[in-house]
Amino acid sequence: MVVLEEFGGGFERARAINEAGQVSGEGLLPGVDVVRRGLLWQAGEISDLGSLGGPQSSALAINNAGTVGGWAQTASGSTLPAIWNGNGVTELSTLGGASGTVWGLNDAGAAVGLSYLATGDYHATFWSGSGVLDLGTLGGSYSIAYDVNNVGAVVGTASDSLNRDRAALWQEGNLIDLGGLSGGQWTAARAINDLGQMILWGTPFGETRNQAVFWDGNLGSSVVDLGTFGGGESWAFGLNDLGFVVGWAEKESGYYHAFVWNGEEKTDLGTLGGYYSSAYGINNQGAIAGHATDEFGLTHAVVWVPVPEPETFLLGLLGGGMVALWSRCRKSSRPV
Repeated sequence: MVVLEEFGGGFERARAINEAGQVSGEGLLPGVDVVRRGLLWQAGEISDLGSLGGPQSSALAINNAGTVGGWAQTASGSTLPAIWNGNGVTELSTLGGASGTVWGLNDAGAAVGLSYLATGDYHATFWSGSGVLDLGTLGGSYSIAYDVNNVGAVVGTASDSLNRDRAALWQEGNLIDLGGLSGGQWTAARAINDLGQMILWGTPFGETRNQAVFWDGNLGSSVVDLGTFGGGESWAFGLNDLGFVVGWAEKESGYYHAFVWNGEEKTDLGTLGGYYSSAYGINNQGAIAGHATDEFGLTHAVVWVPVPEPETFLLGLLGGGMVALWSRCRKSSRPV
């Protein structure tokens, strides 16, 4: 496990990782109460991505060109969808409302997320060189797009005419209700890879806690329940083109640990001696980005590196040695 360079505010979280080992995420601004800033880790250095004039921002996605997506605050306090590249931060258009967020990017630079309308509702949104597109809903008032793959398929959640949140796939101009796959009273599709495989969320009927599942994208296939570590809940956030899934799963004690699922079994990625960890992104080399707590309760942005570590990836991540490699054995102590 590699601990990324710290920002100084006592909390950092890695949210996405690309094939070059660049990592996007967020951290608390040093010396300021609860001000979050979007961060980029690359070549052993950490960069504050800044904002749109306000104090806060967050970097939720990164593509293989190094473009970062998320949200940034303006001087007036609005949080706008934003992307960062070599030319700084750029705000994206909304659907008429005052805020929005980029949740996913593909390698062509298309971005997806949500944008508020002037009515106060929010809709899944697609941004590209052609402008901004409202992806609509399943008859309800709300939708969110979480991810877009390199062939332009988009996944997320959309409410229907009964105000149920349903896992949704936008593909070739069609909006497809996937809610029946994971079942239950609330469902969402969180990620899609270039093969069309997906991560789905769902709260089963009669339950209050979420279960994460994997679906191979074939209509004749059933989903695979990713399970937990003895607790009642799991969430999955990242998926690579090999079908590996990362997220967090609850332990019997009620605390959660990051996991990776390789198509057959789920592995507990452990912590830094604390009680919690979560994994958010995984690249095709198997490097996993997320966060973990230490024995003092501090939260650190981390990358779990595959063994044996890909040499080119490590060179890109470690750079000038600005990160620390934790070689301690992972504790399986009870989470808080």
